[in-house]
Amino acid sequence: MKDSTLSVVISRLEAELKNIDRLRETLEKRNLLDDDKNLNIKLSDDFTLRAVGSIFHDFYTSVENMFKIVGRYVDKSMPEGPEWHLELLQQMATPIINIRGPVISLETKELLNEFRGFRHVFRNVYGFNLIGQRLEGLLKIFPTTLEKLKNDIRCFINEMNEL
Repeated sequence: MKDSTLSVVISRLEAELKNIDRLRETLEKRNLLDDDKNLNIKLSDDFTLRAVGSIFHDFYTSVENMFKIVGRYVDKSMPEGPEWHLELLQQMATPIINIRGPVISLETKELLNEFRGFRHVFRNVYGFNLIGQRLEGLLKIFPTTLEKLKNDIRCFINEMNEL
């Protein structure tokens, strides 16, 4: 890979990580990431439920943007067809012979798959049909997911810089 292409890939990955940090900050400002016993009460408000759903939609969109960058510029291969979202997630957890190691760990993949599934639901139902318990579960795993994702992406960037 040319140095200029690598610079573009790394810069775009870093930009998406900043976007994700902004989403985390939004949830923190609303005290939605605290280990709060009243979280289910907060999520009973339709507006809050829709807002959190939108943030998680944006989160996984940002994650997928990173994966598309790696697929296009590093792997030179993007999945196609109706299951391409899941296949792209799986591709990122798979080392590609003579090209790269895994972009994310299997544990990170499993956590992200929860958000991928939610994003699909979010895009296909009315906001008033969102389930507070599902969002509460995602809020609980979000900090761990974010920490693991950021660590995996930083390791991937370091690996790419060493090549």
